[in-house]
Amino acid sequence: MTSFAENPHNKQRKVQNYAIFNWSLNKTLEQKFEHKNFAHRFAWANRAFLGMGMIAQLASLTTAFTMLSYLFLNIHWVIRIACSIALVIMIEVIKRESTDDVMKGLFQYKEVEKFSALLAIVAVGASIYISIEGAKILPSLLVEEATPQAPVLKSSEGIISDYDNRMAALEIQRDNFRNTRLYKGRLARKDSKVVQEYNEKIEATQAQKDAALAALLLENQVIEQKALEDFESRKSTMTLEREKLSTQLVRAAIGFELLFLLSMGFSWWYYTECEKEKKETAQNTETPINTGSTTAVLQQYYGEKPQEKAPQPHAAPSIQKIGFIDYEKQKKDPPKEEKIKKEYTRICPECGSGFIHKSHNHTYCKRSCLIAAREKKTNLLSNS
Repeated sequence: MTSFAENPHNKQRKVQNYAIFNWSLNKTLEQKFEHKNFAHRFAWANRAFLGMGMIAQLASLTTAFTMLSYLFLNIHWVIRIACSIALVIMIEVIKRESTDDVMKGLFQYKEVEKFSALLAIVAVGASIYISIEGAKILPSLLVEEATPQAPVLKSSEGIISDYDNRMAALEIQRDNFRNTRLYKGRLARKDSKVVQEYNEKIEATQAQKDAALAALLLENQVIEQKALEDFESRKSTMTLEREKLSTQLVRAAIGFELLFLLSMGFSWWYYTECEKEKKETAQNTETPINTGSTTAVLQQYYGEKPQEKAPQPHAAPSIQKIGFIDYEKQKKDPPKEEKIKKEYTRICPECGSGFIHKSHNHTYCKRSCLIAAREKKTNLLSNS
């Protein structure tokens, strides 16, 4: 059994890990310290600002549509929506075009026309005002209205029927007693007292009935007052929520308008710097280059003269694993020399030049060699 001073697997693993580490480090360094021009450094920031500008304009469209839709309450809802959409789109188009013209004058010509500046101020001011008014209307649509709820009152039918039944029973007993105790249409003194007692009981029952109804009325009044207080509480809560939401939406509307202006300003600044960089790159070149040509685009991309082929990224190292048998074999057997590939397969017997045969009986390289060999053979046969 062959013994080894070190584990070949461990050694090969270390070599492979070191190669992978160097490859990864070099690739990271190339990415981190790669030179990028201004257009590449701020390209994603410009896209982000353009996206935020679109979102801001959509928010402005929403609030403006909400406000303008309340101007046509007395017409059909289809015409109302169509008119609101048309007005909103016209205002936003005027705002974008006038603002874009002002930005172009500021960054490109360093001078702003008075009419375009005035139009931009009016358009942006109208958009902000409409957005604020729409933001004030939106809470009434988003926060649910507090509706009064009818209180559940206690019914008096049970009390009335109960006391009426009691009084009816007392009256029946009184009448029966009177009818049985009458003598020649008159009652005795003691019987009159009993009838009088029945009448007093009936009156007392009636008083109890009135007291119970009065107590029930007070209880229902308390329930109604509680329901009214609950409605007022919910109404005040709704009002506070709407006011709070209205304030937040107004601030958001103003913020979106400012964000729209900021996004347009950043985009124009970005494009202005890109234009400056393109002109500086064109001036630094030896020969004038057409700005619309492929060469100019490549020079703007690489910041130098375009190469024939872009540099390819480093490929990851691939190292074959080695085993004990291969490790031992590498030590014993030196690497064999590679065989040189020949450019011919047969040698012509007539002229001695090499050639590649096309069939098993392809012996001569040319037809002239074949004819010469046949003539020699014929001459030998004739001489013999």
